[in-house]
Amino acid sequence: MALRNRYVKGDWLVICDQCGLTYYRSQCRFTWDNLLVCVEHCWYLRESQDFVHGVADKQTVPDPRPDIPATMGQTTVKVAATKNATAIDIDSISGIADNDGIGITLDGNGGIHWTFSDGTPAGDTVTLGSYLPETASVGNVVYLPSINNFTWVTAPPEL
Repeated sequence: MALRNRYVKGDWLVICDQCGLTYYRSQCRFTWDNLLVCVEHCWYLRESQDFVHGVADKQTVPDPRPDIPATMGQTTVKVAATKNATAIDIDSISGIADNDGIGITLDGNGGIHWTFSDGTPAGDTVTLGSYLPETASVGNVVYLPSINNFTWVTAPPEL
């Protein structure tokens, strides 16, 4: 109700902070952000979402365990391999299985030729999954990324 031109004992005139109209103080209230507003047009309750508090998520892993160290085994070429060879003799075949990755250092600027063992190695010979693009001399490094020097500190989990 807007201002009436009459005297009200114990009441005084105020201006609404929201709409700018004049009202008696008894017709106004303070909002949550400390504005004196008229109840008739500008008063509103505080948004209920202002009272919602977040709940912290548990970001920890329940059973933390150390990572398995990713080590790369290596050995060397035992007998020189020619270009387009499909097998190679290496110093140690321990731990190499069928379809394991193998990186063979090539002569010259050939870099490293990555392939895989095609079948179970026999003796010191590994059958390659692809032809050698260049020669590999005796003593060239052969990388075995599937060899992992990891030993269980505790018993592995039972499946």
